Amino acid sequence: MNNRKRFPFILIFTICISLLLPVSSVAEASTISVKLSNYVGNTKSINVSTIGNYRLANGNIRMAGKDRFQVANNVASSGWNKAESVVVVNYTAFADALAAAPFAFHKDAPILLTVPATLTSDTESKIKQLSPKNIYIIGGTGSVSSKVESQLKRLSPNVIRIGGSDRFEVARNLSSKIPNNGKAILTNGMVFADALSIAPYAAENGIPILLTTKDKLPSATSSALNDRNSTLVIGGTGSVSSTIASKLPKVQRIGGADRFEVSANIIRDLNLSAETAFVSTGLTFADALTGSVLAAKQGAPMLLTRPEKISDSVKKVINEKSISSFTILGGTGSVSEAVVSSLPNELRLAENTTYAVKSENGRLRLYNGTTRIKDFGSDSFTLVPAGYGSSNQIKINNKPYLGKMDFFLENGNVRPINRDIPFEDYLKGVVPREMPASWSLEALKAQAVAARTYSIDDMGKTVADTQGYQVYGGYSWGTDFYEQRTNQAVEETAGKVLRYNGNLIAAVFSSSNGGYIESNANAWGTSQVGYLNSKEDPHDPKNPWKIEMKKAQIDTSSLDLKNPGHWWSSLKEADTLVTNNLKIWLKKNGYSNMDFRVVSINDFTISPERTSGQRSVKATIDFDFFVRDPKTNEFRFDSNNEIEKINLKRTMSIEDFRSMFGTSVFKSTLLDPVLYDSKTDILTIRGRGYGHGVGMSQFGAKAMADKGLKYDQILSHYYPKTVLGK
Repeated sequence: MNNRKRFPFILIFTICISLLLPVSSVAEASTISVKLSNYVGNTKSINVSTIGNYRLANGNIRMAGKDRFQVANNVASSGWNKAESVVVVNYTAFADALAAAPFAFHKDAPILLTVPATLTSDTESKIKQLSPKNIYIIGGTGSVSSKVESQLKRLSPNVIRIGGSDRFEVARNLSSKIPNNGKAILTNGMVFADALSIAPYAAENGIPILLTTKDKLPSATSSALNDRNSTLVIGGTGSVSSTIASKLPKVQRIGGADRFEVSANIIRDLNLSAETAFVSTGLTFADALTGSVLAAKQGAPMLLTRPEKISDSVKKVINEKSISSFTILGGTGSVSEAVVSSLPNELRLAENTTYAVKSENGRLRLYNGTTRIKDFGSDSFTLVPAGYGSSNQIKINNKPYLGKMDFFLENGNVRPINRDIPFEDYLKGVVPREMPASWSLEALKAQAVAARTYSIDDMGKTVADTQGYQVYGGYSWGTDFYEQRTNQAVEETAGKVLRYNGNLIAAVFSSSNGGYIESNANAWGTSQVGYLNSKEDPHDPKNPWKIEMKKAQIDTSSLDLKNPGHWWSSLKEADTLVTNNLKIWLKKNGYSNMDFRVVSINDFTISPERTSGQRSVKATIDFDFFVRDPKTNEFRFDSNNEIEKINLKRTMSIEDFRSMFGTSVFKSTLLDPVLYDSKTDILTIRGRGYGHGVGMSQFGAKAMADKGLKYDQILSHYYPKTVLGK
């Protein structure tokens, strides 16, 4: 139900071209979008589930940067807000870094890059942001210098170097740092592609990557294999010879014609689940290395590609596995837009599964349980149904909606937009939120026409779902018994709107006018229009309301006024709802960042002047309060060294008082004389109606419908001189 003050920006609308079309064209072809906040609020996490088929449009994202250091940092930002540990490797020394992914995953650590001689500023900034307790350097001082180590020690209390005399010893030493599950992976350590292709699988499954030459097994690798009972060899016999393989325990080999086919065969031969995958250039190692741990965290395999063209073998496995979404590592120089555009570009959500859209560190992320599916950075994303209709529904915090749903960041919060809703369906989601669906059909029809007229000029735009515009409740009409009647009201008035002098009117309405309709000029100071004049309303039930306040909010007689710190925190006022609103007002009017206790509400007087709609214009409040600075716990004391009782007497407009008390408490500006009962010490503000009182009264419409009047008669009463038409 509409219980608000509406401030229409334009009171007389011009006829748009679409209104010249047949009604069916408007209803079927015209849409409106709604930004959701009324039922969502301002929150950093929203639960999302679906019925039917929804997919993530533009499901492919690129993690890029001006160089490989920024790519690594972007990957780290996507996977970690803070990190207990960080792994640092030389961006040119792939040999030491090849075996780092399983160790980094074991430590839940991002892999960052440095040049050999000095720590890059980008990497230093990222480490500061991650605030790790441990930093692991991979490789000896020939890879990462002592100077870099000294710089890292200024960033973390515990810097550990894992090195070795060569790449084979580094890999062995890394393998000893993760739990032994009896398995090992062996790749050629003189090239990088095969190790990087298997790195996400190795990391996720806790299997160390050991290195070899083609024809000779290094002693360090041999010793590391002694306590392993199975070996997965990556690469054909041109990478790891049959002679070496014959000496290994329980061997499985995954090869291919080239590095690209090897990456594809890893997915196929290991039968990996691959709804989503990471894609990196196969010509350099840095992007795939830093991305491998994030891929492991997301349960995604790594596919390699040429910068300008994806290979047929990779295309084939994408089709076989129906991989629908990709994370691209590196900029267009590493993986071109031509490659990206050739990839599938959607991720389907599992039906009846709860996902979470979260705002974390200025980034928008999609989770399935604790598993992060996508990191969109600061960008938006869209969930799209297979088709518009009740068979495909998307639930936001368990509230159903139809159609597309955009998500973006708004002031750090997750904000959805229900995109491109057919206009008449939009009204079906509005009418039962603005008027109880159990009310008489003729009243609901009047509401439907008013809601349509109010919003039809905004077709093609994005509007709010709040009381400041029109409350929209999504797809609630599909299951609720009473809301079938609001559907009927929308359908039986399809396309009907109100015009005045040929123009669409501002069909404003409120809950109750208290028995007297207010004019738009009085309510908002706008130019008077002929259909929104002040007049008595014999149909509105008046709906009286009151605010009762004890004059004495706090009994100070028993308080030690010289030592307020002893009782301040436990002290409560008599009327908490009223005094809390007064405190909020004080914070906005000269007492920001202060803490208060309202001692007494001495008086509330209404000025005698009235509008032509019988509304009060001004009033004066007189109240006393104590104040404290919560940062310093300092109080204001008077000359008697007692806590000072501050008196405030303020004359303001009645609308300001509605804001002060809250519009759901101080319901209208149509006020009756204030009463004071000296026996109970209660001061009572009295009024009638709920809302601004301009245009249609919803309670008045109900009363007229209950008396047998039709919806067009209701509309004629509240919007006189208007014409109902299509």
